[in-house]
Amino acid sequence: MNKITVSLMLLFIAAGSYAQNKSVIKGILADSLTKNPLEYATVAVVNAKDTSLISYTLSDKKGGFNLSGLPTDRPTKLIISYVGYKTIRQNLNLTKGETKDFGTILFSGNNLNEVVIKGERSPIVVKKDTIEFNTEAFKTRPNAVVEELLRKLPGVQVNNDGSILVNGKAISKLLIDGKQFFGTDPKVATKNLDADLIDKIQVYDDRENDPDHKVSATKVGKIINLKLKSKIKKSTLGKLYGGGGTRDRYEAGGILSNFRDTLQVSIIGLGNNLNKTGFSQDELYNMGGFNRSGGSQVYDGTFGGRGWGGAMEKVASGGININNDYGKKLKMNLTYFYTNTEKTYNGSSFNEQSIAETKLTSNSLYQSSDISNKHAIGGLIEWNPDTLNRFRYEPKLDLSDQRDRNTSSGKSFNTLKPLLNESRGSTSSDNNSTAFSHSFSYYRRLKKEGESLNITHSLSLNKTNSDNYSINDIKSFTDDIRSEVLDRYADNNTKSNSAELSVNYDYPIIKKLTAELNTGANYSTSTESLSTFDKNIQTGIYDSFLPNQSNLLKRNTWVQNFRPQLAYQFNDEYSLRIGVNAEWQNVINKFNSTIKDQRQNYFNLLPTLSFDGPSFSISYRESIEQPQISQMQPIVREYSQLYKSIGNPDLKPKHTYEFSGNFYKYNHEKQLNYNGYTGINFSNNTTVNKNTIDVNGATTSTTINKDGGMYGYFGGNIGKQFKKSQNWQIGLNANLNANIQRNPFFLNQDEGTQYNYSFGIGQGINFNYNSLLSINTKYDFRKSITEYKDVAYKAINTYTHTLGTEFSLRWPKRIIFDAKYNYNYNPQISQGFSKSANILNLAVTLQMLKKDRGQLKLSVYDLLDQNISVSRYAYNNAVSISEQQILKRYFLATYQYKINIYKGK
Repeated sequence: MNKITVSLMLLFIAAGSYAQNKSVIKGILADSLTKNPLEYATVAVVNAKDTSLISYTLSDKKGGFNLSGLPTDRPTKLIISYVGYKTIRQNLNLTKGETKDFGTILFSGNNLNEVVIKGERSPIVVKKDTIEFNTEAFKTRPNAVVEELLRKLPGVQVNNDGSILVNGKAISKLLIDGKQFFGTDPKVATKNLDADLIDKIQVYDDRENDPDHKVSATKVGKIINLKLKSKIKKSTLGKLYGGGGTRDRYEAGGILSNFRDTLQVSIIGLGNNLNKTGFSQDELYNMGGFNRSGGSQVYDGTFGGRGWGGAMEKVASGGININNDYGKKLKMNLTYFYTNTEKTYNGSSFNEQSIAETKLTSNSLYQSSDISNKHAIGGLIEWNPDTLNRFRYEPKLDLSDQRDRNTSSGKSFNTLKPLLNESRGSTSSDNNSTAFSHSFSYYRRLKKEGESLNITHSLSLNKTNSDNYSINDIKSFTDDIRSEVLDRYADNNTKSNSAELSVNYDYPIIKKLTAELNTGANYSTSTESLSTFDKNIQTGIYDSFLPNQSNLLKRNTWVQNFRPQLAYQFNDEYSLRIGVNAEWQNVINKFNSTIKDQRQNYFNLLPTLSFDGPSFSISYRESIEQPQISQMQPIVREYSQLYKSIGNPDLKPKHTYEFSGNFYKYNHEKQLNYNGYTGINFSNNTTVNKNTIDVNGATTSTTINKDGGMYGYFGGNIGKQFKKSQNWQIGLNANLNANIQRNPFFLNQDEGTQYNYSFGIGQGINFNYNSLLSINTKYDFRKSITEYKDVAYKAINTYTHTLGTEFSLRWPKRIIFDAKYNYNYNPQISQGFSKSANILNLAVTLQMLKKDRGQLKLSVYDLLDQNISVSRYAYNNAVSISEQQILKRYFLATYQYKINIYKGK
């Protein structure tokens, strides 16, 4: 303890001495004619020798600026810039401990006829909502990639997983010369593109789908645009890698992207059994431009390889992506991708539920595997014939087949009998599906200022055919449940189609008041044809038709909307929107030939309101949601002696009332961001399962409507960066979140309300020294509580602790040491399940060849062999715990060769 105290005292003394050796500058910026203060002017101090940035800030509302901690041991220069004004440059001769006050500095406007003398550029320029960084002011080591350059930019945070935050906001995409060269995934560019090829980095709001700026600034993401140096006209980028290790682990793949002016072609291929798709650990979206069509290939599993949910996965994928810009007005994209995945699951579960007569307990083991093949074709056409019109069309086609095989076994008990039943089951299914979708949008800015027309259309066609075989063997030890073997075949075919057309017209009534008129129509149809048969013991053929296990369900829904809204702009910062959604719904439910069709018509007036300010947004909306048709079919389905369901044709639509609010603020001078969010939803006619469970565990369930549903949440984040020196960079961030959910429930004769509370808090520290040493540490705590009211049920508490640290050292030269440690602790887990885990990953990388194009990496995953996946949750007076097999310890050696070929004109 004494050593720690002495160390802290020495640290504070050193920090005080360091501060005394530094200097401070301050002043006020104003227009030379009007004498009005200039806000958001860029004030930067650079090295006089090479113009690399030392420190910068933006002027405040009063035109004031203050820069501290400036060095006095080398020549420096002050550069002050503001769009539309002459840039001010002045050499600084600062002394130790000096505070230099420039007083009021007057700016004069640029003369369009004057000759501009080329000199050093301002490191940072703010142009309305765009921040532009000149890369020559941010020095990086030789052969550094874009990611390293971004880490040096003020306000930019690059996390270890490659995700990027700008002023506390996540970026929505990264562009190269204004084009979606790498789609929505930034990591392919940031980890493969050399930093010395970038001339400027622009950061601005993502308003691509919001041309009229109706979305609050608090909800809009950021775009990073990399402006290449003019000499770069042709390039070939990529890398190849391959490796193998213990436990038969392997990975191999490659990516090659070639562009010639406006043409870009990407070829990609990969294969591994490491539960990942990317080209390096934790890179899920590193796909090289395969999402330029705007689709969701990664999210919908086109690439596979996620390994979520406890799966052990093999993946083999490959495809091609072509992008071409025809001049500045027309952009086209075509992509094809094939993916094969093989997943295996192994797990166990334990469930305990109390009812009035006894306590039911069950445990089970399960194994499953599935093999899937998927072909994905997508495209994009964007045409901007002039500054007033914009067209966008996106088609997509997915073809897939999947084969699933599952086995399970389990036992059930209660407090009255030591063993109720034993069960064994197996299922197999073969599925084929086709999905086509397209979207079209046309936007036109009309002649009157603020007047615009926006037309959108979407179409979705989906079809799935499935053959399912199941065997369920129940061995009963009670008189109420008989032993039996159910051997069944089910032919299930589903279709779902929808088409939507929407027209939005904005008309300014007066300068501050705009009428926003939106009308739309949506038609959808869904069909489920299920035919179930028992196996005939004598013939061995599935020919015993089960009418109550079969159905022919069809729903046609026609929805028409008219949404008038008035938008009032108080000033440049505050706006109010008030409107109403007049919604007509016509629903036809067709169950089968013996049950009369059900026709329902609804008309609702749903108010909307939003109030937006410079750093906050408040909104209110209502919505209507139809119940599932399968819940409404008026039959009793007996899946087995232990479970049956009863349909309820009288179910009503769910009505939700939603309040929400957001707050966001970024202080450029202090590099401080903080944001918060909150909301609460109330719902009537919530669909609730009414369950009856007997002492043997046999369950009968039906769905009913019940008022009283509620969900509330709030959270916030605060982040602070220290980037006054390019060598030392420190980032601090803290966050908290909480939510509450209230749902009515029915269990046997009990009727009550279930409350779920959860609370989480996290703290992170990022440290980087001159791109040589990087340390990221984060701690998270989460607590959840399940309570019941109006019934005498026991409350259930669960909390978890998670501590993670990532370490990277680039020393000595051409050697990289990486370490990643995670500690998870879940003390409420029952006996027999692991409560904690220490997960340690280590790697050493040796860079070789010219420009470090080759690298050999030796790594070990889960060195301590403690990786686990355990979850615990509570519901309806029950507690459920599950554990799944996940990737365990292995050693791996991988060699990678990087391809970077750049040619000038």
